[in-house]
Amino acid sequence: MNTVTSNISTLYAENNTAVLTLENGAKNLLTEPEFIEKDVLLGFLSEHPEVNSLVIRGKGRHFSHGADVSLFSDASARSSITEKLEKSRELLRTIERLPILTAAAINGGCFGGGLEIALSCQFRIASPKAYLGLTEIMHGVVPGMGGMERMQKLLGREKALMMCLNGDMITAQQALDGGLVTGISAEKDAFPECMEFVQKLAEGKSKLQIECIIQTMNNALDGAEDPSKGQFEKVLAQINEG
Repeated sequence: MNTVTSNISTLYAENNTAVLTLENGAKNLLTEPEFIEKDVLLGFLSEHPEVNSLVIRGKGRHFSHGADVSLFSDASARSSITEKLEKSRELLRTIERLPILTAAAINGGCFGGGLEIALSCQFRIASPKAYLGLTEIMHGVVPGMGGMERMQKLLGREKALMMCLNGDMITAQQALDGGLVTGISAEKDAFPECMEFVQKLAEGKSKLQIECIIQTMNNALDGAEDPSKGQFEKVLAQINEG
């Protein structure tokens, strides 16, 4: 198995699925907001053209409790926070735009920057005992990695405002009822079912079909006048070549 290590993450491919694991202590704190270098991720996917899906998870009991709040009072750390946050925001924008299936396997705590990572994925599968929330307000700051706007897009303005302003930590069932997660796993570890979820979703489809569907939806979000233009023709050409 070819495993790549970058910043506070590891990355490997299992069949047609890339697995990105946050690995930074018991709570997988985001001491490096750019948890994997963007170029490393894109390079890995380029070297593994068979990959049609990406699953992000946390090592151990928790997905990620987000930022190390002790750094907020560290003057030397604050001086570089803008640069680090911009790199993390660019990374999450990259993940959000990938032309493959993306899902977060959420165990335990998924707070702050951890939930912002999960929100950059198309799907989220939570364990029954998972807790989720944008909790930055409780530490005197606000989400800094794009989580506020992604939550509003997913849940609507009213629910997103409530979660961001209250710093609510909600259960997996509450997250499912509210539309924050796609499903709840039957077992305490969400990873196996998350892998099964994306693999079943991709089953029987060519990678190009998946890419064209996702690209069309990305184009629509960008306000393109004709989001699906040319996508049918690409897939048909591949069929005829085969």
